[in-house]
Amino acid sequence: MTRPEIQEQVLEAFADLLSYPAADPVPAAKRCRELVGDRGSARHLDRFVSRAEAARPHEMEEVYSATFDLDPACAPYVGHHLCGEGPKRGVFMAKLADVYRQDGFEGSTIRGELPDHVAVVLRYLAAVQAGASRQALLRDALVPALDKMLEAPLDPDNVYRSVLAALREEVA
Repeated sequence: MTRPEIQEQVLEAFADLLSYPAADPVPAAKRCRELVGDRGSARHLDRFVSRAEAARPHEMEEVYSATFDLDPACAPYVGHHLCGEGPKRGVFMAKLADVYRQDGFEGSTIRGELPDHVAVVLRYLAAVQAGASRQALLRDALVPALDKMLEAPLDPDNVYRSVLAALREEVA
């Protein structure tokens, strides 16, 4: 596999981990961990895998909700972190949705989430060709949003913080 192929697969694997865990997240976490190999982000993913394997049924859903749904400081929406809540975020989401449509990225790929959900942004980045607009979305939107999410006052033992830190290292 070439590096660009791995990058697309890694982005898709992180999208799976940062989507609501309606199913057991262990297989997705192990796949993501395997894809990153020996890179520095592996240590963060090892932590997530260990915790997910030890979790009781539905516990990871509770951790996900406590991390992303109950605290706006770590909301999983790129536009929220870039624009705040209000008209600017609406404009950001409309432009993002338009870009998705232009690139043929819509429908079931979005999986019922808003266009600025970090998992949707990752799926889009995994699906489109490398280029200036893809790099701009990564550099000017995803990375700053991840930085703000990592600044959120989460419990240091929160394993989703580990996933965010691993993703941040991968997109650096």
